[in-house]
Amino acid sequence: MDSKETAELINIIKPKIAVPVHYGSIVGTKEDAEKFKSMLNESIKSEILIK
Repeated sequence: MDSKETAELINIIKPKIAVPVHYGSIVGTKEDAEKFKSMLNESIKSEILIK
């Protein structure tokens, strides 16, 4: 899944928090994690933990 598909799924599931972890060392970039975070509903908190 790319960041858009993942954000769409998270917006359907509606968890309290979503932490993107599969970027940088596995696939994708920090920008992908930022994009993911920006596409979430405002009620869903997201924290990027890796630099």
